[in-house]
Parts: sequence; structure tokens; C-alpha cells
Amino acid sequence: MKTDPRQLSILLIEDNDEHADIIMRHLRRIDSMSLNVVREPLLAKGLQRLAETKYDAVLLDLHLPDSTFLETLPRVGKVASETPVIVLSSLDDRGSTIKAAQEGASDFLNKAHLSSELLARTILSSIERKESEIKIKLQLHQTAQLSELSQFALNEVNLEKVKLRCRGILMNSLLVDYVQFVEPPQSGKDILAQRVIDDGVPFLFGELSFLGMAEQKESLLKLGLKSGINVVITTKDADIPPIVMMIYDHRDRTFKYDEIEFVKAVANILSSVVTHAYLEKQLQQKIESLKQAHQKKDEFLATLSHELRTPLNIITGYLEIVRETDPQSEEYFNAMSIIDSNLKIETKLIGEILDMSRIITGKMKLDLSFYALDDMIDSSIDSLSLAIAAKKIHLEMHVAPNLGRMWGDRDRMRQVVWNLVSNAVKFTPPEGTIKIFANKVNDLFEFCIEDSGVGISEENQADVFNRFWQEDAAITRQHMGLGLGLGIVRHIVELHGGTVEAFSEGRGKGARFTIRVPIQQVRAVDPVPVEKRSEESKPLFNRNLTGMHLLAIDDSEDSLNLLQHLLKKSGATVEATSNPQQGLAMAKQDGYDVIICDIGMPILDGYSLIKELRHWEEHEGRPSTSAIALTAYVGQEDVDKALSVGFQAHMPKPLNLPLLKQKIIELAPGESSSATGQL
Repeated sequence: MKTDPRQLSILLIEDNDEHADIIMRHLRRIDSMSLNVVREPLLAKGLQRLAETKYDAVLLDLHLPDSTFLETLPRVGKVASETPVIVLSSLDDRGSTIKAAQEGASDFLNKAHLSSELLARTILSSIERKESEIKIKLQLHQTAQLSELSQFALNEVNLEKVKLRCRGILMNSLLVDYVQFVEPPQSGKDILAQRVIDDGVPFLFGELSFLGMAEQKESLLKLGLKSGINVVITTKDADIPPIVMMIYDHRDRTFKYDEIEFVKAVANILSSVVTHAYLEKQLQQKIESLKQAHQKKDEFLATLSHELRTPLNIITGYLEIVRETDPQSEEYFNAMSIIDSNLKIETKLIGEILDMSRIITGKMKLDLSFYALDDMIDSSIDSLSLAIAAKKIHLEMHVAPNLGRMWGDRDRMRQVVWNLVSNAVKFTPPEGTIKIFANKVNDLFEFCIEDSGVGISEENQADVFNRFWQEDAAITRQHMGLGLGLGIVRHIVELHGGTVEAFSEGRGKGARFTIRVPIQQVRAVDPVPVEKRSEESKPLFNRNLTGMHLLAIDDSEDSLNLLQHLLKKSGATVEATSNPQQGLAMAKQDGYDVIICDIGMPILDGYSLIKELRHWEEHEGRPSTSAIALTAYVGQEDVDKALSVGFQAHMPKPLNLPLLKQKIIELAPGESSSATGQL
């Protein structure tokens, strides 16, 4: 089947009419091409034609009336550098052929040897060589441009500057009128994200309508832009928003394959820069966050020093008063009351620090059981009744009746409620108002507290549950505290599977804190009866230790002397040693009812001491002597370890004498209870 001949437009610049006729006859005989030949006898007319119309090839006689032999070819080259020029000459001169080639001619033909076949072959080969030449030049230019862009992108993290450089390169290389970068709407982003997942490519060509950008399409039409390419630049990181690179021109044009490939290369470079810029931004944010965290740490350490030293200063001062005061005087009892109050403050501060340490290391655990919600709320608020009364705060309670029981850690949830109420009391002015709401909403226990206090500025509400956070320096100094309480609240609530939120209309407008915790209801069976204790089984806080024979082991002489003194005053016979090896030897003797032993001791710690004692007792067939770990190591892992090596109970320092006495009585031989656990 015969194909359609190739359509070509040829410009013949020849002043000799006879030569022109011969050439035209040869051209008309070419049946492999459909030629549209235009002849001009003067160079000026030919140049005008070339300036106005694009020709596929030029057949050029160098000897023209309005141009010299040497200047004809260069003048044509200036006007039509991308059009192949075939020089026609009546001379068969090899030197002229070489010179013509050097000056840009695609080929050289002797008029005396012309034929249709030669002309057809020469025109086609000249066009192909020129196209290859242009393509190679363009590729070299684009390669240089891409190399320059890549180098620039490596050293520049400012995405806008890289976009500007891309814009210039694209407009210069593609000869387009418009290059713009826009972010697609959310609908477009979803389409693009899926496309990148499916294809694994960082760019996509598509219609603006497809990308959800109909408004941008209308704007381009109003600008008179007729043809273009939309390239969506994406990354495999879903957090990085895509960018649409819009390349448009006022002309009706079809972008060639090599132009598309060039655009792809630019898109690839820009995609890498987008990722780099995003990561750089994330890094800078992280650095800033670390700087702020470091500053917060310094502020916290300064606050910690202040908060710990303040009660110690008060205790130290009032101890001087106690030394110089009659123990029977009112001044003595007031001083002791103040010392006791500040010791509790110190203990609470240390407890918060330990809780935060457990949170940071992931070691905070819950002791789960069913407990009554209303009792937990009442006990939390009752413990703050004196503080509420002292500031004459009006307390409104809106607690739903029959809240029922909840599965969780009662002590930790009590800590949550206490912290929230204590926080409200602290920041509410005298004669202010605090409202407490507690209810069951579907399967959630909801506890809400509102106060008329100092409030929280809008910009700080997102940080209120961050550890070490406090509203500002003025508040910090006006109100004591480490800024740990609310961070602990959030963690405990989240451990229970709940949520916590804070709201304030701003400074001076009070605040509202709300927690919601899932309730796991007790199965619908008969209520668990509460065992009634006899007089003998009630807490033994007030019973003395008369007749008890105790061994106390602690490497701290001061702690040991204090413990020995208090236990002796309670009626016990106490033998004590600060040497753990000596303590082990003493423990192997008969006659001790209970051993009270520290954990952190040199050479032989409390764990190893009790472990060795239990091994010896088993080997000798001796009954185990009950032992209590009295220690400042108070983490749950410390409790578990103490019980696992052979202690019957774990008690934290500072010493709580009534509870220690109760546990000694429970563990002493002959007592009805032999419970093992933590107090």
C-alpha cells in the first residue's frame, strides 16, 4: 500500500532564472515527497521569507546580486539557524564545500550534477542531520541546566528559591510564557497520594479538572493561555503536601517527547528538594523544640531547687525554735505543726518527681480493682476541705447519685481528682467559686471541675498537660509547685483508657478541666459483702509493740537511731546495726519476731541479705523470720523485687510509724494475719 508522500516546504534563493527552472524541474519530479517550493531571486527577499515563515530546508546560491559570496551563508544562518541550508554552486570546488560546511551549511551540491534523486536524498538527509544537531544541542543545554539546578538544589534549602530557579529554567528551555506552582485542594491531594502509592513515581501529568482545580483552569483561559502541562510533584511521605507545576503557553503547541522528559527531570529534582525542605523544616522545629525543652529543664531545675529548699528552710528554722522552746508551750506545738505540714509538702514534691520518672520510663503501673466512685471522690475532696475553707471558696458539688463502682486503680484515680481539685484551689482567689460535676455518660465516668481562678491564655492551652509546664514566671512564683501535677493527671487517665481536656476563655476567666474514663461495670451478681472487722481485726495503728523483739538494719546511723527510738517508745525491744554483714549474722540467731531492713546498703544490699537469710533458713530447717523492707526505693519494680526475694512487706521512706507498727503486729508470730504486700 502506497503511503502519503512527506509534506515539505522548501525555499529556493536563486537569481539565475535558467538555473532556477532546472532546479524546480528536478524538484517537481520527486514523487517521494510533496514539496511546496518558493523561489526568491534576492537574498533580502529570502531573509524576509525566513523571518516570516518556517521552512523545512533552504536551497541557496551563494552568488546573489545583493550579497557577496562570503557573507551570503552567514546572513542566512543568523535568521534561520535551525533550518538546514543546502548550498548550490556552479563550481566543483572542494575548498568551497569545506568552507560552506564550516560556516553552517548542511550540504553542498554542484548544479551541473543535479538530479531529482540527489536532491531528494540531500534534502532529507540535511533535514535529519539538522534535527539531530538541534536535538543534541538542546540535550546538552538541558543537561547543563539540570546539572546547574541539581547543584543549586543541593546547597539551597529554601524551597521558594528553588521554585524560582526551576521557573526560569523551564521558561528558557521550553520557550513557554507561564510557569507557576500551586497547591491542589484536598480532593486532589487524595487522588495524588493514591497515584504515588500505586505507581511509585514522584510526579503526575493530569488535567486541572481531574486534580480538583477548575478555578485555576478558568483563570488560565482568561489569561489567553492555550496549551500546557500540569505536573504534580509529590513525595512518598504523606505528610508533605503535593505541588502542581503548571507550564503554559499562549501558542497552540504540542509538547515534544524530549520536552516532556526534561519536565520530568526538573520534577524529580524539585521532588527531592520538597522532601529536603520539609525534613529541614522538621529538623529546625525539632531543634527549636529541644531548645525549648532544654530551657524548660533549666527552669524546672531552678523551680525544683526553690520548691525543695523552701520547706527545708522552714523546717530548719522551726527546728531551732523547737530546741529553745518549752515542749509544753503553745509555741512548741505550733512549730511542730508547721514542721509536719512542710514535711508533707516535701514528701508530695518528691512523690510527684518519682511519678514523673515512672511516666518517662514507662514504669507506672496500675493496681486494678473495683471501687466505689462516690467514695473515691468524697475522700479526695475531704482531704482538701481545710484548704478550701481557709480561702473561703464557695464549693458547688453536682455529683450524680449512685455512680456505682468502677474497675481501675483507686489510689491513682484519687490522685487524679485530688490534683485537679488542688489545682483549682491553688489558682482560685479567696471567696472564689469552684464547681465539681461527676456523672456517668453512656459507658464513661465523667468528672469536670470549673473554677473562677486565673485562667489559661489561649496560646498555652495546648501545653497545659505537658510535664514541667507552667503558665508563666509570675504565676510560677505566686503559686508553689513543679508543674508536674497535670502531666501526671493526663498519664494516669490515659493508662485507664480515658481522655482529659482543658478549656479557658483566657487569663482571668477561670478554667475547666474534664476527664472521661471508660467504666467497666461489675457483673450483675449479688453485691460483694463487706467483711465486718471485729475489734481485734481493726487497724492496729494505736496498739503498742510491747513484748516484740525486733532487729533493725540500716547503713544510715541517723535513720537507724530514729527507727530504734520510735520502736522502743512503742514498747518493743530493738537491736540495731548499721553493718549489713553483722545484721545477717544477728538475723540467724533465734528470738526476733520481725526484721526491718533497708535496701540500699554497701557491700551487702537488703535484697542479697534477705535472699541469703532465706537460703540459710531453708538449709537449717528453720522457720522464716518475717522481714519488712523499709526503703527509699519505692518504684513498683522495687516492691516486686523485695517481695520476690523473701521480704513479707515493702514500706516506703519517709517512715510512717502507725503503718509500720500495724505491719509489724500483723507479721509477728502468733498474729492472725500473715498478709504479704505493700503499704
